[in-house]
Amino acid sequence: MDDNVLNNLKSESRWLRLLFMALYLVVGYFATIIAIMIGLVQAVIGFVAGESNERLSLFTGSLNLYLYQILQFITYNSDTKPFPFSDWPDSKQSSTDSGPSGE
Repeated sequence: MDDNVLNNLKSESRWLRLLFMALYLVVGYFATIIAIMIGLVQAVIGFVAGESNERLSLFTGSLNLYLYQILQFITYNSDTKPFPFSDWPDSKQSSTDSGPSGE
C-alpha cells in the first residue's frame, strides 16, 4: 500500500471526522423529522387561523439552515462543525432574502 494511504488510515483526525459525520447523520435525520412535523402543524394552523405561525416559521428557517450546515459538513464542503460546536444559525438573515412569494 502507498505510504500516503497508510498515513491517512492512521490519522486520528480523519477517524474523528468520520465519527462526527455519523453523529451528524443521526442528528440530521431527527431534525428532518421535526421539520416535517412542524410543516404539518403549520398546514393545520393555516387552515384554522388562515396564516402560518411566525415563530414556527422563524424556527424552521433556522432548522433548515442547520440541516444545510450538516450536509455541508458531511459532504466535505465545510470543515466547520455545526451546532453545538458553532452558533445556531440565525433565520432572520435568510427570511429577508427568501420570504414566501406573493404574501
